[in-house]
Amino acid sequence: MSLATPIRVLIVDDHQVVRQGLESMLEASDQVQVVGNAENAPEAVKKAHDLKPQVILLDVRLPGTSGLDVCRMLHLQIPDSRVIILTSYEEEEYLFEALQAGAWGYLLKTVSYEELVEAITSVADGRRLLSAPLVDKLVTRFSELLRERARVGSGFDQQELDVLKLVAEGLTNKEIANRLHWSEVSIKRKLQMIFDKLDVQDRTSAAVEAMRRGLI
Repeated sequence: MSLATPIRVLIVDDHQVVRQGLESMLEASDQVQVVGNAENAPEAVKKAHDLKPQVILLDVRLPGTSGLDVCRMLHLQIPDSRVIILTSYEEEEYLFEALQAGAWGYLLKTVSYEELVEAITSVADGRRLLSAPLVDKLVTRFSELLRERARVGSGFDQQELDVLKLVAEGLTNKEIANRLHWSEVSIKRKLQMIFDKLDVQDRTSAAVEAMRRGLI
C-alpha cells in the first residue's frame, strides 16, 4: 500500500469531545486525512462502506452494539479497511477479543500524537501494532497457553505439577509436605514417580527438565 497520499481515517467514538479532539489532533499531520466520524455502530458501518477509509479508529464501548462486534462486521464486510481499537480499557479480555475480531491494532487513549500517527501509518502499511503496556500482557498470556499445552500432554497430574513447582523453588521435602499438607513419605513417593516420568535421578535434574518441557 502506497503511503504517498494521506491515509484516509474514520473515527468512531460515542463521545463528541473525543471525536473532535482526535480529528483536531490528526489534522496537524500531512500523513493522515480524517474523512469522517461516527458515534454508534450503524453509523460506523454505513460510513465505512460509503467512505472506504484505510484505517478506522474504533472505541470498544459504543451504545447498543459494541465496538468489538462492529470490528467483526467490518473485518468481514470491508477487509481493506483496517481497524485500530482506540480505548481506555486495557483488560486482557478486550485485547484478546479485539485481535480475534480482526483488529490490526489496539491502543490506549493515553498514546501521544506521535504514537497515534505512527500507529495509523504502520497499520495502513500492513503492520500490526499494540500499545507497549499491552505487549507484556500478550506475551505473558501466550507463555501461559504454551505451558498449559505442555501440561495437558505431559501425563502429569496437578499434584505432581504442584510438587515440581515447589522443588524448582528450592523447597525441601519437609517444606513441601508442610506447604501441601502431606506427609514427607507421600512427598518422597510422589517425587520418585516424577523422577521416573522425567527419566531423571535427582531433584535438580527434575526441575531443569520440567522447565525445559514448559511444565513449570
